[in-house]
Amino acid sequence: MSYSMMLARAASLLLIFLFGPRAMAQLVVGTTQSPSALVQNVLLGNGVAVSNVTFNGAPGNVLNDQIGDFDGTASNIGLGQGVLICTGAVQVALGPNNSDSWSEPVGTPVFSPDPDLEQIVGAGLTNDDAVLEFDFVPSGDSVSFRFVFASEEYTEFVCSDYNDVFGFFISGPGFTGPFQNGAENIALIPGTTVPIAINT
Repeated sequence: MSYSMMLARAASLLLIFLFGPRAMAQLVVGTTQSPSALVQNVLLGNGVAVSNVTFNGAPGNVLNDQIGDFDGTASNIGLGQGVLICTGAVQVALGPNNSDSWSEPVGTPVFSPDPDLEQIVGAGLTNDDAVLEFDFVPSGDSVSFRFVFASEEYTEFVCSDYNDVFGFFISGPGFTGPFQNGAENIALIPGTTVPIAINT
């Protein structure tokens, strides 16, 4: 069975970001692996064929400060390891977070706003998108993902005009969602159809 998957996120942070100095001090972040290596070795592992990896439109073999791996065994993330995707540099996740708008710019954004994210929050309302895309084929009949969304925007920007949003889009045979290529967003508040964001 062939699937196409896209992890996407806008505003301040995607996938994993810890808030709270105690947890940040116990997080270990690395930026030495390419997006392709992170997808194959950390996100998916054995038994899955991966192709067409891109990060923010660049080839998957190009290193980028917005994506890395993390070891969260001594933290309160709830995941022992994984891929960290941020709109700024991933090293910011280490903290301390003692600013209302802490971020580490990574240069001039060259990636256009993601249409799937804009469908969630509205056209023109995303900034600093961080988009990981790849195709994969599992050797079995199913695949599962665990993810955590967190944002530097908690708590100072909750229910404000600044709405960090996260999308985990999957498409392929059997998917007929409203997003590009019939994708469905599986990043929803459990038991609802409400997308995950700091305002939900």
